Amino acid sequence: MRRLHPLTFHRCVYRPPYISNPSSRPPVSPTCKSPRVLAKIYPLSYFHNPYKMAIVPSKKMIAICHYGGEFETYEDGLMSYSGGEAYAVDLEVDMQLSGFKQEVAETIDSSVDGMLVKYFLPGNKKNLITVSKDKDFHRMVNYYKESDQFEVFILKESPPAKKKPVRRPQKRPAETQVVAVLPPADLGPANVIPLNEVMDNETANSITPIPDPVPIDPFPMPITNHEQPIAAKQWENLITGVGQRFHSLAEFREALRKYSIAHGFNYMYKKNENQRVTVKCKSDNCPWRIHASRLSTTQLVCIKTMRPTHTCQGGLIKPAFRATRSWVGNLIKEKVKDSPKIKPKDIANDLKRDYGIELNYSQARRAKEYAREQLLGSYKDAYSELPYFCEKIMETNPGSLAKFSTHEDLSFHRLFVCFHASISGFIQGCRPLLFLDSTPLNSRYQGMLLTATAADGNDGAFPVAFAVVDEETDENWHWFLSEFKNLVLGHGPITFVADFQKGLRESLPDIFGGECYHAYCLGYLAEKLNKDLTSHFSHDARRLMVEDLYAAAHEPKLEGFKKYTEDIKAISPEAYNWIIGSEPDHWANAFFGGLRYNHMTSNFGHYFYSWVSEANELPITQMIDELRSKLMQLIYARRVESSQWLTRLTPSMEEKLKTEIIKVSSVQVLRTHGSKFEVQFGGINDIVDIENWDCSCKVWLLTGLPCCHAIAVLENYGRSPYDHCSRFVHVEMYQLAYADSINPIPNIERSMDIELDDGTILVTPPPTARTPGRTKIRKVAPGQVGPADFLKRQLQCGKCKGLGHNKRSCKEVHEQYATTS
Repeated sequence: MRRLHPLTFHRCVYRPPYISNPSSRPPVSPTCKSPRVLAKIYPLSYFHNPYKMAIVPSKKMIAICHYGGEFETYEDGLMSYSGGEAYAVDLEVDMQLSGFKQEVAETIDSSVDGMLVKYFLPGNKKNLITVSKDKDFHRMVNYYKESDQFEVFILKESPPAKKKPVRRPQKRPAETQVVAVLPPADLGPANVIPLNEVMDNETANSITPIPDPVPIDPFPMPITNHEQPIAAKQWENLITGVGQRFHSLAEFREALRKYSIAHGFNYMYKKNENQRVTVKCKSDNCPWRIHASRLSTTQLVCIKTMRPTHTCQGGLIKPAFRATRSWVGNLIKEKVKDSPKIKPKDIANDLKRDYGIELNYSQARRAKEYAREQLLGSYKDAYSELPYFCEKIMETNPGSLAKFSTHEDLSFHRLFVCFHASISGFIQGCRPLLFLDSTPLNSRYQGMLLTATAADGNDGAFPVAFAVVDEETDENWHWFLSEFKNLVLGHGPITFVADFQKGLRESLPDIFGGECYHAYCLGYLAEKLNKDLTSHFSHDARRLMVEDLYAAAHEPKLEGFKKYTEDIKAISPEAYNWIIGSEPDHWANAFFGGLRYNHMTSNFGHYFYSWVSEANELPITQMIDELRSKLMQLIYARRVESSQWLTRLTPSMEEKLKTEIIKVSSVQVLRTHGSKFEVQFGGINDIVDIENWDCSCKVWLLTGLPCCHAIAVLENYGRSPYDHCSRFVHVEMYQLAYADSINPIPNIERSMDIELDDGTILVTPPPTARTPGRTKIRKVAPGQVGPADFLKRQLQCGKCKGLGHNKRSCKEVHEQYATTS
């Protein structure tokens, strides 16, 4: 390789010094501009003097100037800059350091007084390099000459401390001016390592022995109205003074952080490198300072100098600026482990009481999330484990289906899970009735849980299938029902109780065709009615209309349905027209063609709601496994419980049948017409059809249990009412529903060290941001859903009779006042 002359500079233009100083022009003008000829004409001092050789970039470069933020140092010594503002400054030809500072000062609206310019070397985020003269500035530009832009950090040098009389402790000999009270509390004696264990004898003997330290109060000035936090007392003596040794700079930084919290002061780094650290108190004019560096030929870090006395009232300063998310997360890890449901506000209160650290709600929540990640695993990594997790579900539970899909960018889209024990139990032992509903997830990436729940013979919720989706959309519901259709294909018509929105009204007939009945959820229907009413109604008027709607839906006879709808019409013709146009054949017993066994609402999956509220903050794979565990325990517990039953019917059905049997004494059988009988009860006549298991009161058809009318006829013919109950309410069918078991899924966490070179899809989290506020998780117990559960009393204006405001905030009142004035 040809050796270049020293005057040949890459990407630089030679500029003779006499351009700026004509008197220095040599007597001979060069006839050749080659480096060798120039070297003969001009002395090398011209080229080695940085003030006469200007570095001129051959292309335009931009300096990204960061100002107003702070540096944060991690345990491994890496530094990051956060906060503040960023400005772009062009590097002009022949720019010197002073000109650059002036340009920056004009850009950030500041002055050059006390301005410090620092930068990182390429590939080194541990050492900040200070630019103090033109030579340093030109060197910085040359480091980044291959780039179009580079980053610099603009800092302000702290003003010098004002000289004023300060009462200082009595002068002590130099060898005794160190600070120590006790050995470090949580570092332990093992952290103070004798030098002769890591050095040879010659090196150890050359070090001057350090005498026993003398305690010095770091705050000689009195601090009023300040109570030291209880837990922080153990950190008071983590820094003892000159000569104290640590295993690493990371250990020293951690001890310094805890020491500052215990003593209630903030600090800033003057130097923070991989070989030395210099720190001063952040308060102006406070002399507290400490310097530590590595000992030569060792990895140990030793405190070299320390000014232990504060002149600031450190106890009145909030030290939370050093309490990062990861540090606080590690601090509260055991608390989160012992109390997984602890609230962020309780965490903030505990930290303030124990350590004097003040956090807001979002900071405490993020620290809790970090602690949970450390205890349970990464939320992000859990998505990459989905392919392996689905394989394990189907491997350990044959006949199950676990299927996921992603977007084009491989971000998570949806996950469908149905265990073999669930689908088998539904087909063999449950009524052909399914409740479709959804509930939000309060995880980091949000999402929704779609559920399909059946009703067992004891009217208990039987979870069949569920899916985690990024959001509740028509497409996701269609996908969920399509996957479920493949599992129940050819098992007869199914009645679905679900909302009539979110695409369900179109998806159900499209997927299942004539093999399904769609019963509109009465709760969603009542909410829609209350929302769509445009006229102003009082709370009592709305409550009466909703109660009449529920009564009309439960009424099995057409006459009763008309009676309740006419009552609604008397209150509001608008509401009456809305109800008539809402397809009553999908929600009124008088018109509905399917069998929903008197279940009118879709929120039958209360088990899912309670389980999700306990597990929704877990990573997705652990949340699914937690739901699997709950379902496994539920199946086992009910199987054991049903083995002790001695009745023919399940307990709840046995009790309902006995209630009907008690009424038989008041029922009178009047006449017969073949298999049909006319009976009278309470002055009302009904027709009982024994052969078709039907009664004009519709109770037999709606519940699967013979009504008191039918039982009276059966007893006249010596028949047992138990033989005329639906097969789904017998104990034998109930036990078939819980005959199969769900098996555990071992080793759900796949090692991330294994390279995914087998074609496995690497799933990434969905791009879903957490919405402001707390996610509302529904917790609905069975039997507690009624007209008054969602209809809350609203304010009613005494002037315009409108809802949602009072007379003081009424717009009509303000308009009238403005008109009269």
